[in-house]
Amino acid sequence: MIVFYHLFTFAVFFFCLPFLPVIWMVSAKRRANLLQRLGIFTRLPKKEANTRRIWVHALSVGEVNSSLPLVQALKKKYPTHHIVFTASTKTGFERVLELMPPERPGSLVSAVGYFPFDFWFAVMRVTWRISPDIVCLVETDLWPGFLSVMHRRGIPVVLVNARLSPKSLKGYRCIGPLAQLFFSKLSCVMAQTRQDALGFEQLGVPANRIQVTGNIKFDQPRPGLSPEDISGLARDLGFHPGYRIMIAGSTHPGEESMVIRAFIQARRRDPALKLVIAPRDPCRCPVLLRELPLEGFRVACYLDPLENKRNVDIMFLNTIGVLAKAYAVCEFAFVGGSLVDRGGHNLLEPAVFGKPVLFGSHMTDFREMVQLFIQGEGGIQVNDEKALARELEHMLRNPDHCRRIGQNALQIFKDNAGAIDNCLGRMEAFLD
Repeated sequence: MIVFYHLFTFAVFFFCLPFLPVIWMVSAKRRANLLQRLGIFTRLPKKEANTRRIWVHALSVGEVNSSLPLVQALKKKYPTHHIVFTASTKTGFERVLELMPPERPGSLVSAVGYFPFDFWFAVMRVTWRISPDIVCLVETDLWPGFLSVMHRRGIPVVLVNARLSPKSLKGYRCIGPLAQLFFSKLSCVMAQTRQDALGFEQLGVPANRIQVTGNIKFDQPRPGLSPEDISGLARDLGFHPGYRIMIAGSTHPGEESMVIRAFIQARRRDPALKLVIAPRDPCRCPVLLRELPLEGFRVACYLDPLENKRNVDIMFLNTIGVLAKAYAVCEFAFVGGSLVDRGGHNLLEPAVFGKPVLFGSHMTDFREMVQLFIQGEGGIQVNDEKALARELEHMLRNPDHCRRIGQNALQIFKDNAGAIDNCLGRMEAFLD
């Protein structure tokens, strides 16, 4: 079956070949990584003699952020191993360079690159450059061609922080025996929850290769920000002391308009309320500035000159790497991808600062985390923009209630750490 898959992808490549120059010229995203993902000009250094390499891969920004505590733990436990990190998207690649720049003395990683397209020659070329002793895939991004090459070369592949939404499980089950291409070659699956583990077992992964290790997101380091740092962040966002700030993070198309309308309604309760919107794709900010109902508000973008950001009402984060810290300045946060059907995003980024977390009903990618936050009264689920507006008004009226929910959110974060140790314990069999 895998032979037919390789033949199919080879045919796809030759069909697309005439269009690649056009794609390279018209798409800035593709221009940034097209050649590297084809295995050309990878900029990945060849493996040195008598060294061992760990290949860590994360799809995009969210997975890169999740992987940081894992990389830190791997480097601490295996200091002589070289860690090579890859991402699939341009924003993910840029986030890796920001978090773990390889040129910095004492860096966590020795090299950063792009994950290859699932064409046999691209996978072989990148694998030859990296020559890993083990591959750690964080959360997702499974490709049959890649997995078959690793299996044939005897390189173990472990899936860390693995999760399966009901939608994904249904999709894999619909393709029947073809699902084996995605899972049968995995050496180990470290699932976030028992429900995730059962899903992988239903897809054909042997039970002895599956272990429930927990969610490594709970092991992310708490940002060490001083009061001066937080004041500086607020100034960079165009805010001054006394303002009450709401952050809507990782929003998707269709969601920003709902957030704006809820904000407008809540602001009638307290005119000191300010809003920060951080789209999941920062490149959407110019479109949002044109399309959203922003009349009567002073609006700016984070990368604007400082004089344009004074006393703003609504700030758009048009860059990556700022949101995780920006939650420190807010009074309450809304986590996007949840009022529209996008599976939701990580609730822990605001929780680590003790901020109450609001989120919509579409949180299928974070089911267990949602249960923890609802049961522990550290977060509030809202079904639509009207419910969001009501909760914002309630928090504005009751600051003590707001603080109590935030303290509960922080406690949930602290109480559920430990997944990294479980993962390292499972990986010892492959690394020692």
